[in-house]
This record gives sequence, structure tokens and C-alpha cells, in this order.
Amino acid sequence: MARPLTATVDLDAILQNYRYAKKLQPTCKAFAVVKSNAYGHGAVEVSRYLDEEVDAFAVAAIEEAMALRDAGVTSPILLLEGVFEGSEWALCEQYGFWSALENTQQLDELVASRAKIEKVFLKLDSGMHRLGVEKEVAPSFVSALKDSGQVGEVVLMTHFSCADDVSDLTTMQQLTYFEQARQLIGDIPASVANSAAIMKWSVPEGGWIRPGIMLYGISPFAEVSGRALGLRPAMTLSSKVISTRPLKKGDRVGYGLGYVAAEDHILATVAVGYGDGYPRHAEKDTPLQIDGKPACLAGRVSMDMITVRMQDFADKPAMGQEVVLWGGEVPVEEVADYAGTIGYELVTRMTARPHYRYIRDSDSL
Repeated sequence: MARPLTATVDLDAILQNYRYAKKLQPTCKAFAVVKSNAYGHGAVEVSRYLDEEVDAFAVAAIEEAMALRDAGVTSPILLLEGVFEGSEWALCEQYGFWSALENTQQLDELVASRAKIEKVFLKLDSGMHRLGVEKEVAPSFVSALKDSGQVGEVVLMTHFSCADDVSDLTTMQQLTYFEQARQLIGDIPASVANSAAIMKWSVPEGGWIRPGIMLYGISPFAEVSGRALGLRPAMTLSSKVISTRPLKKGDRVGYGLGYVAAEDHILATVAVGYGDGYPRHAEKDTPLQIDGKPACLAGRVSMDMITVRMQDFADKPAMGQEVVLWGGEVPVEEVADYAGTIGYELVTRMTARPHYRYIRDSDSL
């Protein structure tokens, strides 16, 4: 017997979302971004499944890329944060990794290493002020990379700060800055589009797009769910009722006794808590389902358990009934909103405790 908390990941949903991203920007090649353990969905399992179809994968750092190579993944892999030590350039050559590059130290260490790198993505700081070079010096970086004789192709890359807000003009300003840099450099391929930009903005043709959160069926926009955008949510987090008890009107529940029963009803205890990645700051009435029926959080989230009531007080939860915490008719974006956060955070901060189950065409793998 095992604790009944399961993250069921639909691999076909992720594949369909990747294809949808490419359909939205048909002139571009597409990375499948699998950093942070594929946004909590399992980088090895997801990458193995997509390996024969994707143009390339993207991860944050070399240890994530090495784990994929060790698992037999053969597609190109881009290091989005670049290398952190000069010795990593030799590993990039050995394993065929592509890398971002954004400062003179990385450039000098690449040249000194004599490593041969198929593609280097030069990061341009177009306004986010996190990583990247300014447009005035970008041409000298491109020239140095090409003159080194070590780089097969240089791609100009940037990242948008406000692409998830279609009413904000910052993205247009960043695109303008980016195009000004391209004019200074000359003919160079581009990579600018994250999930939000892929879905809502006009981006340069013929380069590389970087679908991340949308691969997993989660919306990059606060006001709408992934399902409403035509995406297929990939993860269902579920558990079971492990205890029930009757409450009288006025009974108080949980740490701090913050929940007060408004009337007589049955309270269910469910095996999940913040030790599993369920958000501790989820407010009362955070939605979930018990046996397919609407239910909601009642009381403060504990490390290992939550307490829940049915929304219809006439319904009575029973021991062993399935509880959907997010997924299906319980959008992760809605749960995140009740916790004062975003869907990205809920899925990426999952701990090692849940059991992961991978399905394809509804068949267990």
C-alpha cells in the first residue's frame, strides 16, 4: 500500500500542445522547454516521448541537459542560462549542446576553450534587464563569435517581460529594440517568443519559438485558462479521502481553528499538503472535486493533509473516494488564483512525494 497521491501526466496532451505552438507560428522551429523538471511534469519522461518530433529541447542549465543525454535523449538541447564555468564549453561540444551567451566572460571562456558549438544564442537585453547585452555592442559579440571559427550559427535571442499582458505596450517596445539590433548586425535568425508571445503577439518569422508553460496545457495569461485557449492540460493531481467525520454548526477545524462550520455537514480529510507541493496559502473555498462532485478547502493546509467539505451539503464524502486537486474540471490556474500565485509555481514546486503516472491515449505506461 502507498500514500494515495498521484500526479497523472498525459504525454499525448504535451505533444499536441507542442504541435499547436508550431501551428500558431508555422514559419518557426520550436524548442520544447523542459527546464525545472519539465515544469514539474518529469523532464526525462516528457523528453523521451517528444524526442522524435521536436526540433530541439531547452533547459536552464547543463546538469538538466546532462540528465536528458544520460536518459538517451538525442535531440539538440539549448542551455537557456548559458554556461556557469569555462569548463562547461568542452561538455557542450562533447554532448552537442547549444548555449545562450550574454557577457564577455562567457565569450572569452568559449574562445579560450576552443570548443566547437553548433549554435550559440546571443542574448539581447531588450528591456527586462535580467540578462543580455545592449544593442550597441551586440554586433561586436556576433563578429567575435563568427570570427572564432568555433560557432556554426549565431541566433539573436531576447525575452519579454510583459507578453502575458496584451494591453501593455512594453512588448512592442522590446520588439522594436530587437529589430533595431538586428539591423545593426545584419542577417541573423531570431528567437523571441515565449508561450504568451506565441499565442498573442506577432513575432519575427523563420526563427525559433520557445513554448514552455503552454506545452503543459497551462495558460500564460492570468485572465483565462489553458483549456479556453485551446490547450490540453497535461497534469491531474489526485488523492483520496482518508477520513471523514460529522461536524456540527459552529465546530472549528484545523490549525488556528480558522474554519467554522456554517451548518451540520461531513468533513473529509485528504492525503495531500504543502509537503507535497499543494499551496499552503490556498484560501478556504479553493475548488477541488470529490468523486466528480464540487468540493472546496475547509481550513488551513497542513504539511500532509487538507480538510474539505462538499459544496452541496447534502452530498456526503466517503472513505476512499477520489479527490481531484487540479486537472480536468479543476483548472490549476483557478487553484493558483486562490493561493495568490500562478499555475507555473504550483506545478514546478511539486515535491518528490507524489507518485507519477504517465499515460498515452488513456493507457497507463
